[in-house]
Amino acid sequence: MKSNTTIILLLFLFSTISFAQNDLESTTILKVGNNLPAFTTQSLSGKTFSSDELKGKVVLINFWATWCPPCKAELPLLQKNIYDKIKDNKFVVLCISRGEKDDVVKKFIEQNKYTFPVYLDSETKTYNLFANKYIPRNFVIGKDSKVKLATVGFNKEEFEKMILLIEKELKN
Repeated sequence: MKSNTTIILLLFLFSTISFAQNDLESTTILKVGNNLPAFTTQSLSGKTFSSDELKGKVVLINFWATWCPPCKAELPLLQKNIYDKIKDNKFVVLCISRGEKDDVVKKFIEQNKYTFPVYLDSETKTYNLFANKYIPRNFVIGKDSKVKLATVGFNKEEFEKMILLIEKELKN
């Protein structure tokens, strides 16, 4: 009887993991190898930014929200280990707040003393070109405008690998 219960639990666990993995994959619209879609977004200061400005550059696009615990864990590392350290005129960081109003985002950025560029996607129009569920999400775009990496959630080891990929892409 005990072995039947164990087998049932293992089957349940594997099916849950398989479903979760399939769900993550199915919610990622922009996949590795795809071209960067055309989009415009607005900075916290009100300046319009177009994806056309990214041609020939390595880009990190990060989608996040002020209420998201994994985002709150990732953003300080993004500030310290990427934005403050990787200084290259061919590298652009776009931190895009998903589904929030500018006053909420401004307050959060000021409280945390972040200096990376922040953009707003209150209606999730830009986000919906990349994914349809879950944050944080990171997309590394190469100089050829193709997606080199697409991640979901925050994992420190994966984050470190992303930094290495950015550095490698800048050398290409």
